[in-house]
Order: sequence, then structure tokens, then C-alpha cells
Amino acid sequence: MFFMRNLWLGAKRSEDRMRSLARILMMVGLSILSGCALFILSSDTSSSIYAQGGTATATPSSGDDVASLADVARAYALWVQSGHAETYDDGMGADTTCAKCKSPFNWDPGHPAAEAALDCASCKRVPGEERPILEGGEPVAQSDWQHVGCPVCHEPVGNSYRAAPAFWNQSLGMYEEVESVDELCAHCHEGQHGFEVVEEMAGDQAHAGWECLECHDPHGDQITCEDCHDPLEGDGADVHADHPEVHCSACHDRGGLNLWQERNPDSHFYGQVITIRFAHTLTAWPSHNLQTEVECGTCHHAKDEMRPPLAQEVGCDNAACHPQGAVMAWCPYFTDMR
Repeated sequence: MFFMRNLWLGAKRSEDRMRSLARILMMVGLSILSGCALFILSSDTSSSIYAQGGTATATPSSGDDVASLADVARAYALWVQSGHAETYDDGMGADTTCAKCKSPFNWDPGHPAAEAALDCASCKRVPGEERPILEGGEPVAQSDWQHVGCPVCHEPVGNSYRAAPAFWNQSLGMYEEVESVDELCAHCHEGQHGFEVVEEMAGDQAHAGWECLECHDPHGDQITCEDCHDPLEGDGADVHADHPEVHCSACHDRGGLNLWQERNPDSHFYGQVITIRFAHTLTAWPSHNLQTEVECGTCHHAKDEMRPPLAQEVGCDNAACHPQGAVMAWCPYFTDMR
């Protein structure tokens, strides 16, 4: 066991070095992409994708809070790699009624089916099949779909945007000021359709009082817990080493979310045991309501005797407790933790 753990730790550290190298290469690629984007923006602002949606106002006078073309290019280089840049999901709501958050400039708030789109019972979806278009819903062609682009969160000004965020209210046809980035994010990331991120953050103990941007880049690059926390150092390092396929939120979730092992090869969390939420379908989604304490029994010894534990075997092979790694509900280590 000791040899195997050291072998895994060595492999893990090697993987971390490769990850660091990959990040360096990614930053080089971003620099190149930023340069290309800046060239495109400078040479042809009239057809630039930055100007999707909204109506640019006159070129501002000096002193206005307007992003430079270089700033916009850098932001775009990050955005194109984010989930906000690819929200078209044919068969899962690429229509004028479900675009409220996925592509606000394609949303038709006056459509008769707009309210029905917020009611889970409206779809009458058969599990495992594509979600049907709501009665009266109008599909949007992928070529016309605008995703969540710059003008959703920044007001266009001339050939650029105001640096301060604002929210495009499609219902009113105007921008609304926001007091914070958290308020901006909350327009889409609250409630069941938004995976209840705002509600979860309100109860989070591990990062109490934190704002969205303390973990997330405002333009959407992917982040992981390991960006700040080294699981192989400090408290819990041995336990972390024994759970290489378990996402941090699976153990540190405070909200009691269900867990599964992600089997979708296209998912960022493929192969990991992770928390899940239901939004149109069961989806792997990292909990945003976290704590430092861990309830091992969640996976190893389910409190409900009618439900088998998620972990079907354990590393401990003590014959008096777990012969050949078998899971025993009476294990004193776990029963004492209940």
C-alpha cells in the first residue's frame, strides 16, 4: 500500500508539472489569439463578432470608461474558450423561448410560450429523449444564435464597450446598471435553471463572503479547486491521495447534493465522482456550498440501509473490519461518525 501510494503521488506530481506546462502553452496561444483578434477588430469593426447584439453608440469623448481595443481582444481570447461562447444546444432549448439566459439577444420575451419555458412541467419530456419544442416555440438557426457575448454584460460604445458591467434587459430593450459583478451573474445563475449558484453561495462556509470573481475569471476561463489548493499538501493529503477520481465538491459539499461518477466523455468532469443537479437533465455540477468538514459515510456507509453505498469497496483490507476491501455498514470508524 505504501509503495502504491508513493507511486501514485509521483505520478500525480508529474501530472501537475504537465498541467503547468500546458497552462504556459495555453497562455502563449492566448497571446497569439489576442493579437489575431485585435487585428480583426482594428481592421473591420463593422463586421466584428464583438458587436453582436445591441446598438453601438457614438464614439465616446475622452474620460469615459471605455475598454481599449487591446483589452477587448484579450477578453475575447478568453471568452471563446468558455461555456458562454458555446450555448447552442439543438434539441435542448435553442429557441426564442429558452434563450433568456443562453442567448439573451435571441430571446423573445413577448412570445406566448415565454412563461411556459420557465415551468418544468410544460415540456412533458420523455427521459432519455430530446426535449420537445414548446408549443409555439420558434427554433433559432445556429448561424443566428448569439450565445452570451460581450454586449450581454457590457454596453457597446463606438467600436468598443464600457468596461463597467451592465445587464442587457431584453424585456425592456435597455441596459441596467448593476452594483456588483455578483448581481450581474445572478441574472442567470440563480434558481433551478441557473443551478442555484447564488443560493448555494449564500450558505457556503468554506468561502463565506466571497464574490464570484475571487474564483472565476470574468470572461470565463476554466478554473479548478487545485488552482488555489494543493490536495497533496497540508491537512488531508493522505486522504486526497486515496481518492484521485473524486472531485473536491463530492466530499466537501455542504448542501446534501446527490453524487454520481460522470460517464460523459465530453464533460469537464469525465470519470470523476461529483455532485449533480437537475436542470433539464441530471448534470455533473460542482457544488458552490462547501465546507472543510467531510462526511465519509456519504459514500462509504449510506445512512439509509435500503440504499447501497456509492463506494463498493475500500482500500482498508483489515480482516476484522473490511475483509478484502468489502464494505460493512457496521464498521465502527464510520458508525461512530454518524
